[in-house]
Amino acid sequence: MEQNKKIEKEDQGAFSIKKQIIYIIVFVALIALTFYAIVSQNENLTLEGFLNYTFSLKIGWLIAAVMCVFMFILLEGLSIRYIAAKLGYKRGYYQSFIYSAADIYFSAITPSASGGQPASAFFMVKDKIPMSVTTITLILNVMQYTASLSVIAAACFILRPEYFFIFDSWSKLLIILGIVFQLLLTVFFALLIFFPNIIKKSCEGVINLLFRIHLLRKRRRKLNKLYQMMDEYQECAKIIKESPAMIGVAFLLNLLQRVSVVAVTYCVYMGSGQTGHSFIDIMTVQGYVLIGSNSLPVPGAVGIADYLFFDGFRNIFADPANGEILSRGLSFYVCIIVCGGLTLAHHARFIIKSKRKKGA
Repeated sequence: MEQNKKIEKEDQGAFSIKKQIIYIIVFVALIALTFYAIVSQNENLTLEGFLNYTFSLKIGWLIAAVMCVFMFILLEGLSIRYIAAKLGYKRGYYQSFIYSAADIYFSAITPSASGGQPASAFFMVKDKIPMSVTTITLILNVMQYTASLSVIAAACFILRPEYFFIFDSWSKLLIILGIVFQLLLTVFFALLIFFPNIIKKSCEGVINLLFRIHLLRKRRRKLNKLYQMMDEYQECAKIIKESPAMIGVAFLLNLLQRVSVVAVTYCVYMGSGQTGHSFIDIMTVQGYVLIGSNSLPVPGAVGIADYLFFDGFRNIFADPANGEILSRGLSFYVCIIVCGGLTLAHHARFIIKSKRKKGA
């Protein structure tokens, strides 16, 4: 009964029509403003010119770019599937692909990617994975996601530190903010694993302080949520300490997922016939873009990622405007459309099946 209530709550939270409409309106508005900004700064940018640019690309590299987008979705699903299987709940590849698609779609349209994990959890629980296992699986996966971004940031500064300076002041600030945010998350996760009492006492202190100055209500409920969260993270810490090989595989899958989306830009660059910069050059600049795009809680980093891309590649791509639209179009917009379509179609299929069972 309690699990059913949790499932129902996930359903209302992740698939509320009203919330989705609001998120999508904001998301589309941000996209419209972004494209307006790009077009207004590039008078020669036209639909015909973009189509000519796209069809002029070498077909092999264009296919490779599309495959990279597919791998981006697949690899997260494989990571979730692998962790859940190690915890005793192995599910099919299609189901895992849906978990990933739901996470990517709802992360893109909600602020701070707050809707991604609840959406994944909704489908996992529907597939009869216990809520406790679902929560631990997703926590472990997001830990590896954070770790993979930190590794990419370090690799960028180790391999091509000089490329940081090709960005303008605003972009540098966004990249630095992105690094600080990832470092704080990494430190937070490390403290949760190795020094949980520090986090517990600190959070208790903040909750009690906010309650005393009347900025927080229902103190006991907040504390209970904190204790529940700490129990879940303690279980994760235990798994990490006892199964380092499992965590290593999950980290590798998350790292490959990040690399796959970054590689889309390299495929577009090579497909356009340019050869002036190496694989490491393109991947490093795109890595800086990826880091900076994680600096602010904007849905899908719309506008931020586009600005960073255009700034970083303006002297690398022969046609940076069309290169940006195609690269970002494939790695983000097409990816979101595919993930959204898969998620909503799967959910509709589930509703139809449920109604048939009730009617039988």
